[in-house]
Amino acid sequence: MSTSNTFKFSDSTWASSTTDAALSEKDQKELTIAETASITSDTTLGGASEFIFNPTKSLHIVAQGIGSFRRPGPCSELQINIVNPDSTIAYQSVRPQMWKGNCVLSDAEGRELIATEYFFGPGRDPIIHIIDTVNSQIKTVSKWFSRTHTFPLPDGRTFTWEYRREMGFGDDGKKGTALVLTLEGRRVAALIRNKKTRTPGTKPCYSGNGGELLLGEEINGKEGISEELVVATCILMLKKEIDRNRAA
Repeated sequence: MSTSNTFKFSDSTWASSTTDAALSEKDQKELTIAETASITSDTTLGGASEFIFNPTKSLHIVAQGIGSFRRPGPCSELQINIVNPDSTIAYQSVRPQMWKGNCVLSDAEGRELIATEYFFGPGRDPIIHIIDTVNSQIKTVSKWFSRTHTFPLPDGRTFTWEYRREMGFGDDGKKGTALVLTLEGRRVAALIRNKKTRTPGTKPCYSGNGGELLLGEEINGKEGISEELVVATCILMLKKEIDRNRAA
């Protein structure tokens, strides 16, 4: 996969040199192979009726996140792979700098799709940049006392990521908590993290760890939203989990 990156954030240049990266290009490639090999083709699509929407596709977000007890400092995970059920790469989200949350989502061919820009301080929500698109900025909206995040689209619609505790989200179909995406009140996607779907090596107590992203029929549909926007904003929600853990 090509990693030629050109998007420029307001306070730093997105450069392919990745001088702040902790791993060499060879090490990153070996890590990618090891991680994706551990993701099986099993999905929860067969239990679609449990999720109050009709999932038609699934992806796995391979993110380690952070545990409840960890050393101070930023998350060292600079690259997050998003893989298909057959373990092939669908997208990659890369942070150019260890000490900044800014990241760029690219497709399997390395084409930059979406950049997410973070800002320091309370009340300063991230901005989504849809690359090579007119009116590309989406300013996110959240409240300091809530984990819910709303994203106003340029056409006036909104979609929202929120945490829901329901039957089917937990282990063995039991009650559990999932990240659920609604578009104008309709459920269109969900990130499921249980013992079957969460990123291998992570635990329920982790923050920012990955799982199976179920996508409804509205995703990439004429009146829906793009798959890459769902992926990028889901990763934003995982980043917010890590930030809350660090602030606790």
